[in-house]
This record gives sequence, structure tokens and C-alpha cells, in this order.
Amino acid sequence: MAGNGHCPSNHKGPQKVKVFQENLEDNAYISDIYVGNPPQKLRALFDTGSTNTWVLNHKVQLPGNAEKEFSYDDSTSCTAKKTNQRAMIQFGSGALAGHFVTDDMRIGSCEGQSSGQIHIKAQKFGNVEKQSTIFTGKNFEAIIGMAYPALAEKGVLPVFDEMMKQSLL
Repeated sequence: MAGNGHCPSNHKGPQKVKVFQENLEDNAYISDIYVGNPPQKLRALFDTGSTNTWVLNHKVQLPGNAEKEFSYDDSTSCTAKKTNQRAMIQFGSGALAGHFVTDDMRIGSCEGQSSGQIHIKAQKFGNVEKQSTIFTGKNFEAIIGMAYPALAEKGVLPVFDEMMKQSLL
């Protein structure tokens, strides 16, 4: 991304953007997202089997002291708002825990034929403070839940439902 990490977004309502997906062994699809202001790049797994969104906090120690290529630091975002609502989930492959945070999220690219990004304001997500075996530092640092809103934690709207609510789609 050029300059300070911002690129055009939501010019007068819905717009055409490109979301580039990396296929991981026909098992998962990963795309770049940006969280906070200024935007912090993360790689997100788009998960149709979960509802909430989860973002790896920079303070989390990864298994085997693996280094994180990307992570989220809520203290550096001027739009991050911490909540007291606890966040926990058990996946078949491990567990995540932390607190819910609201912050801006951007989906899309500033490269190629895209006209910019979809800028979602005040998206509520789980700020991962503890984890086991989900994040390894190699493939992704966020999970975008895409399942039905009725399955979400109380007061949490999935990313795509939030995009519809904000008239971004």
C-alpha cells in the first residue's frame, strides 16, 4: 500500500473492489485485511463454519516462540475501543480467548484494478489475548466468521452483515 497505508474507500456508497484470495492446499482461503487507524495489515482466513471475527493481538506468544509476521496492536489505533465483554471459542483445532474490541476494518486491495477498499467502521471482533494451536505465525493472523448472525456472540454482528448494515454492499 502506498503512502501512510490508506487508499480510497467507500466513495459514495458501494463500489467494486477486488479481494485476492490465497488458496492453502484446497483447505482454506486467506486474504489481506487492514484493522485500525492507521491500518494494520493482517492475513485473514474466511471461515464459513464460524460467526465471530478474531484478530491476533501483538502480545500473544506463539507456540515454540514462533515469530508473528503480522499482528494487531489496539493501543496504536486511534479508533480502537475495548469492551468488558469476554471472548472465547473452542475450535476442533484449538482455542481462542480475549475480549471484544471495536475498530475499523478494511477489506480489499489498493493494487491492480481495484478502486479501493471496503471500509467497515467500528466492527466488533475478538481481540485474541490467549490461544492454543490456531495461530502459528505462518499462514494467517485473523479469522473472519461468515456464518449466520444468530450464531454470533451477544452484541456481535458478523463482518458481512455489518457491511450490509452500513450499506457497503
